[in-house]
Amino acid sequence: MVSEPAGCLIQFAKAPVPGRAKTRLHSRLGEEGAAALSSRMICAVSAALESLAPDWLLVLCADDPRHALFASICGSGGRDLWEQGEGDLGERMARACDRALQVAPAVILVGSDCLGYDPGYLSRAMHMLASEVPAVLGPATDGGYVLLGLRQRPPGVFDGIAWGGAQVAAQQRARLRECGLGWRELPPRADVDRPGDLWMVTSR
Repeated sequence: MVSEPAGCLIQFAKAPVPGRAKTRLHSRLGEEGAAALSSRMICAVSAALESLAPDWLLVLCADDPRHALFASICGSGGRDLWEQGEGDLGERMARACDRALQVAPAVILVGSDCLGYDPGYLSRAMHMLASEVPAVLGPATDGGYVLLGLRQRPPGVFDGIAWGGAQVAAQQRARLRECGLGWRELPPRADVDRPGDLWMVTSR
């Protein structure tokens, strides 16, 4: 009999297609260079997640699951490959959370734009959820967030958020509060989204 996983860890990723990937970096890297960086970061985040607790289900949630990079990452059978589906980011995250919470008692969502997902950082989020903290938020230094963990997904928890703006984390806190969910926060981490963020890549 297969035991229930302790949680579901979902990496959201956008296919690294030239012209569509990391558009805010085109002025510095060009379309091909930005896509190459996107591919590199998706793989780096994927590798970071592999070092975590084996009792968590690993999922790559992609906008285009047919892309060769995603097939390669998931081809070994170590993680599931889900399609994000239609809608804005909140709708896609809600869909992924609901699917995850059908098979596990907790879900953690991370993106593919942050190089700060070290094992200690992610383990803290896992331990908080295991101790029945309702939600965990990992804010980003630019006003967004790089991680969200939930033990339930109330209707509307992702509504009314201006995705991509500088108030995303503040708006998410407001939605958690309005939905009656207490939460804990992790230290801020930086995304690599703009030309001024590229030092984080070249320093590695």
